[in-house]
Amino acid sequence: MFSDQQVRIGLCADTHFWPTNTLYCGSNGSLQLQPWSEQLLTVLLTELAKAQLDCVIHMGDITCGGGVYGMPENDFYTALDQTKAKYQKLALPFYALPGNHDCPPGGGNWSYFEKLWNLEPGMGTTIETPMARLVLLNTQGHSPQQLETAKPTDPVYGWVNEAELARLETMLATAASRPVLLFTHQLLHRWSGDKAWQDFYGVRNADAVLKILEQYGNVRAVFQAHAHRYDAQVSMLGRKPCHFIVLPALIEYPLGWLRLELDPDCVKVALQRLPLPDLASLAGYSGEGQLWRAGKPEWANIRIAFT
Repeated sequence: MFSDQQVRIGLCADTHFWPTNTLYCGSNGSLQLQPWSEQLLTVLLTELAKAQLDCVIHMGDITCGGGVYGMPENDFYTALDQTKAKYQKLALPFYALPGNHDCPPGGGNWSYFEKLWNLEPGMGTTIETPMARLVLLNTQGHSPQQLETAKPTDPVYGWVNEAELARLETMLATAASRPVLLFTHQLLHRWSGDKAWQDFYGVRNADAVLKILEQYGNVRAVFQAHAHRYDAQVSMLGRKPCHFIVLPALIEYPLGWLRLELDPDCVKVALQRLPLPDLASLAGYSGEGQLWRAGKPEWANIRIAFT
């Protein structure tokens, strides 16, 4: 399926697709671009198709369910069905993780999303490449009690259930000499810089996940979504350094996704922006100013060694 010379992956998150006339703002007054959902998705798909990728991974919040948005239930199911059909037209292997907003409006579980994308309840999947093992970790493994307590919204924070923790440990234990790249929706590690942290950005049982990562020491990078900002930093996992990267959102500035190139000795990470300068400017100068969400210039291209 994959070349043993190079594997190219399109990594995107937080598209929040919902064609509506309502404008929404996130933290710091950041404008979200739901009224332009169709245009954003069309351009994203065009860019992904042009990028000569081997597969695409969507890291959650495909649409606007759960709480906050007040999305009608029929619109929620329609949006998930429509986006699945459009992503499939890429004729590329396409993998998806649920985000907190990929459950029905008013709260609930992710069963419809998981069935649509062939996932077991609360479970992710694994992608094998010649260079690295890619583990997609499902962080929407909340218990019925956690879901009920969160209503009428979604829990927002992440939770990895016991079965998914066991799968993660197995995937790391059996990776042999191959490095591992981990993908999650909510964050296992806080972003860098001075922007205020809120607990709902994180995985509530992140300590249990990080303990497993520290035990095996073969995870070279963790890619995280949910926070609608681009961030990159290196932190020690036990005695090994690990890159923790937060993806930008496609519904807010900088309208970006990441291109990963896996070579035999490293993974190269490149920020890609949708060629929509007017929409980017509209979002970038909204509220208190959102240009910081694009991260530092040196993060535009990152090389992560596998050794």
